[in-house]
Amino acid sequence: MSLTLSPTDLNFRTHLLGVFCAFAGFSCFAIGDASYKWLMQSHTFFLILFLGSVAAIAMMSLYIPFGGGLKLLKTSVPKLQIARTLVISTQFLLSIYSIRYLPLPIFYTIAFTAPCLSAIMGRVILKESVSKGNWLAIIIGLVGVFIALKPWTSFYENGFSYEPIAVLGILAASVFLSGSQILARIIGQKSQDSGFTTAYYPIFFVLILSGYMYFSTPDMPALSSLHLSEYLLVIIAALGGVGGNVLLAISFAKAPPALAAPFHYSQIIWAMIFGVFLFGDKLDPAMLIGVGLVIISGIYLVTHRFHSKRQIEDEPTITQL
Repeated sequence: MSLTLSPTDLNFRTHLLGVFCAFAGFSCFAIGDASYKWLMQSHTFFLILFLGSVAAIAMMSLYIPFGGGLKLLKTSVPKLQIARTLVISTQFLLSIYSIRYLPLPIFYTIAFTAPCLSAIMGRVILKESVSKGNWLAIIIGLVGVFIALKPWTSFYENGFSYEPIAVLGILAASVFLSGSQILARIIGQKSQDSGFTTAYYPIFFVLILSGYMYFSTPDMPALSSLHLSEYLLVIIAALGGVGGNVLLAISFAKAPPALAAPFHYSQIIWAMIFGVFLFGDKLDPAMLIGVGLVIISGIYLVTHRFHSKRQIEDEPTITQL
C-alpha cells in the first residue's frame, strides 16, 4: 500500500493546518489585545506599545539561534516582504487613530468587514474560488458580529456625530488588513519563507516606529514606571502579538483567504469572555445570538470546505512552514 499523498489530500491537510493556525492566531491577538487594554487603563499607549515591541522582538531573537541562525531572516521575496510590512504597519496606525475617536462597537463592526474584503480580494487577485455557501457563511458571521456589538446603540447615543476621518480610517484599515493577508498568501505561494520570517519584519518595524514615537514625545513616563505584575502582562501581550503574527503568516500561506479570514470573527467570542471576566461587561441576548451566528459560520466553513475536496484540487500545494 502506498503512503504517498495525492495533491488533493496534501492540499486538504495543508488547508486544515491553515484553518487551525487562523483560529489560534486570532486567539493570540485577542489575548494580546486584552492585555494591552488592561495596561493602557493606567499607562500611555506609546509606552506600552514600545515595551511590548521590545519584548516581542527579544523573544523572536532568542529563537533565531535555535531556528537556523540568521538565515532564518533571509527572504527570497524581499519586495513582497517590504510591501507586507508597510501594508500591515499602515493598518496598525490607522486602527490606532480610529479607535481613539470611535466607540468600540462601531470600531469593531467596521473592522470585521475584513474577512469579506479578504474573500473578495482573494477572488479578484489570486483567482481563488469562493463558493456561494462560503459567501453565505462569511455574511452570516458578519451579521453575527453586527448583532453582538449593537452598533446602532452607539449611533443613537451619539447622534451619528463621529469624526469622518476616523470612520474612513478604520474602513481603510480593514482594506489594508485584507491586503496584508493576500500578500501573506502570495509570499507562501512564491517563496519558501517561513511564517517566522514573514512575521518578524512587521514586528521589528513597529518596534522602530513605536520607539521613535515614545522617545520623541515630550513628557512620556519612564520605562521603569510599571509594577512587576504589569511587566509580566507586557510579556503576555508580546507573546500574543508574536504568536498571532507567526500563526497568521502561516495560515494565509496555507489556506485561501475565503477559508482563513472569517476566523477573524472568533475574536468576538474572546472579547465576550475577557469582557465578562476582566472588564465587568454583562452578557445580553443580542450578544449571545451574535456569537452563536459567528460559531455557526465558522463550523460551516470548516465542514463544508473539507467535505468538498473538489474545491481544492486545483489550488497550489504549499508545504513550507
